[in-house]
Amino acid sequence: MHINRLSIIGLIMIVFSLVLIAVNTFDKLILELTYPFLMGSSKGKSIIFFMLMGSLLILSQLIQSSKFPKKLNIFNKPGNYYLKLLIIIISITYVVGLLIEIWIRLKFGVSIFTTFVSTSPQIGTSSIIHSHVYKSMLGILISDIGLNLPSNIHTAISIAAYIPRFAAVIFVVFPVVYILGVLSTEKRPDIQNIILIFAITTTLIGMLDGGLFSAPAMVGLAGLLGIYSIKKPFSPRDLVKPSMIIVLLLILRIIISFMGSSPDVYEITILDEHENVTVKGFNVINEMAVGNNTVITVPANMNEFTVLNTSFDVLKDKYHLFFVSWDSYSFFRG
Repeated sequence: MHINRLSIIGLIMIVFSLVLIAVNTFDKLILELTYPFLMGSSKGKSIIFFMLMGSLLILSQLIQSSKFPKKLNIFNKPGNYYLKLLIIIISITYVVGLLIEIWIRLKFGVSIFTTFVSTSPQIGTSSIIHSHVYKSMLGILISDIGLNLPSNIHTAISIAAYIPRFAAVIFVVFPVVYILGVLSTEKRPDIQNIILIFAITTTLIGMLDGGLFSAPAMVGLAGLLGIYSIKKPFSPRDLVKPSMIIVLLLILRIIISFMGSSPDVYEITILDEHENVTVKGFNVINEMAVGNNTVITVPANMNEFTVLNTSFDVLKDKYHLFFVSWDSYSFFRG
């Protein structure tokens, strides 16, 4: 392999990811730098980001300098051919993730505009806006192989028991997208390859942690669609269509978020509980049995994150499965 600047950058990123695993010195700085496009304070996501992007940079240069792939007819297509396949596969994967989120709520008879919470063995959440259905499959794998992770790295294993095993398709999709990503870098300028590999990396992370409406997914799709649309010679008009797609997704996310909000009260649906439920820390307005579940109504005088965190603390020791309604308006009330 010809060692060039992209290979060196890739190697540095991999080494840095290993440093992040070993020490905590850079945690705060890295989390602040990666927060805008990874949307989260997870050290695990930062480690995965540097590891994935570094390996993609190195492998892309290996593929381009090697004659072996060109001898195989299946690998002699232009880069945009593989990029198109990649975009189709990840789009289907994101949509399937949304359908799984909807299926879970239909199964339990609750609104689709809720956050699903499981507190055993640790707190795990998932929603249409920020999905962890595929991440939970990774949690099962990590648990099965007996890998011990630091306590600040969450695997969403708590919700895995309620996710259809079909979600394990992510173990096929992930490597396929990775390989197609490497092949799609063929014969592109370095700057395009950096943008493309960054987009592939955030897309892979978005599939596992966040889903279609998450920041990693949006950033990744923007990069993938942008690079796919670029023609020679370049014109800013090439980016109009991909930009419109991302804007429409952002608008859809906002519409779903506010359309599903209940600005007057929060409803906490505790599953398989139909007796008096203790919820210290909340000013309970109403408590109602609905089938085998209990719906607790509390005033909307706290923002959504505060309600979620309070529900974790109040309910985790006794009630291990519940749903919390949204109130996106709460973030504007101070």
